[in-house]
Amino acid sequence: MFNHLLVIIGGGIGALLRYRVGMGVRSLMPGYDGLGTLIVNVAGSLAIGYWLGVSQDSKMVSESSRLFFVVGVLGGLTTFSSLVHETVLLANHRDGGLSVGLGHITANVILGLGAVWLGAWFSRSPSIT
Repeated sequence: MFNHLLVIIGGGIGALLRYRVGMGVRSLMPGYDGLGTLIVNVAGSLAIGYWLGVSQDSKMVSESSRLFFVVGVLGGLTTFSSLVHETVLLANHRDGGLSVGLGHITANVILGLGAVWLGAWFSRSPSIT
């Protein structure tokens, strides 16, 4: 139960950060709606890369801190960092390696784009609504 609370609290912090960054960037550059998302995606990827480096080089990183920061905060900040993290783990695994990692990220991008298109299509279809 404690691990669930760590993820919930961290996720709330990450989601609030994502919201605040989006609002702040939108007020500074109202013509580029995706800039806030790009910033949190890149920042989340940078943070998760740093975390991976620290946790691989140190046995002092606890599972609780990983759950709070990586799954919670970074997961709430951006799911893109989680996708990149999973892709790196898959690509570095001895079973499949780079091809599995590339397949994973490709499937996420293609299926994600397809889902957005399909959702938009459903929203406009008179027979669905």
